[in-house]
Amino acid sequence: MDDLTAQLKRIRKRFEDGELTVEDIDRALGLARDVSGDLKQSLLYLQAPTTNPHSAVVGISIYEDGADSDGLDENGEFRYRSIKEALDDGWRIIKFPEASLAMREQDTYGLGYEFVLERWR
Repeated sequence: MDDLTAQLKRIRKRFEDGELTVEDIDRALGLARDVSGDLKQSLLYLQAPTTNPHSAVVGISIYEDGADSDGLDENGEFRYRSIKEALDDGWRIIKFPEASLAMREQDTYGLGYEFVLERWR
């Protein structure tokens, strides 16, 4: 169990016992800052022909470790073949495609529906 989880369990117990103090909460806040301070956000842009998470990816771009990447693996294939595959690898969707694009197919351009995902490492 990590320090933050342990502190939160202590806080819960002290709360239940009516002994919780501001110092208990401040200690947990300090641990939370320590944990999140080293994390960096990565962004993944996936384009698909539909809004279905299982549909095949038709475009990909990754911003990770301070650099842009075309999202291809060592074989020249997309690192993720579907949005679901990226979700299974720990990415979280932070922006769904614009549903209004589906209203008039003749007026849409580009690579389909874009999902924006993130993860912190």
